[in-house]
Amino acid sequence: MTVELNCDLGEGMPNDNAIMPYLGSCNIASGGHTGNARSIIETIKLAKKNQVKIGAHPSYPDRPNFGRIPMDISFPMLQESLIQQIGLIKELASTEDMPLHHIKFHGALYLSSLTSQKLAKQLAQLIADRYEGVLLYAPFGSCMAEEAIRCNIPLKYEGFADRTYLTGSALIGRKQANALLTNLEAIKYQVLSMINFGSIWTIDKKEYKIKVDTLCIHGDHPKALEIAQLLAPIIQIR
Repeated sequence: MTVELNCDLGEGMPNDNAIMPYLGSCNIASGGHTGNARSIIETIKLAKKNQVKIGAHPSYPDRPNFGRIPMDISFPMLQESLIQQIGLIKELASTEDMPLHHIKFHGALYLSSLTSQKLAKQLAQLIADRYEGVLLYAPFGSCMAEEAIRCNIPLKYEGFADRTYLTGSALIGRKQANALLTNLEAIKYQVLSMINFGSIWTIDKKEYKIKVDTLCIHGDHPKALEIAQLLAPIIQIR
């Protein structure tokens, strides 16, 4: 079993340099919720230096709300934005001879794709049509993962080290007070449960069986670096 750490980076946080060496892959803000050409190329260069795989982290085009609120937007308009966001990552990555390894949706778009079969199907078809061979990160059992499998998209099942779960494939919304795990022992327990037993415990103490290939740390978490330092030896053991 091989499990890696990934992190959402290029979001203006001051600790990207410190976190990057602990990662197997990173998800680079693509301009929808934050980020621009300068922050993207800086993150790509940092990833290249540390031999970390890069992914696009596109979102609803909603910078004022950091992509954390669902948008009332038609899918053709959303698709146009996503193509621009992912295209910017690919274009800048090519200048550093770095391939686009994966796509991971951000914020409200990510959460909506886990439970909306219609949205997941639309997003999966977009990836299958335009980004052949690029992996998708999505939780085991989610609508997004199911549609990726249907479209033959290579998939890595994603678990979250620093977030609380509503079900085995859905997270507590980031706007809620209990969305983040901040206790390092609780984070370690959750990760070991996922890795060693293939299970996750939800906020209401229900157990769900899951699979996990990659574990996410959020770069804007107040203890992001501490979490990376805590988990890297555990992941390396695996």
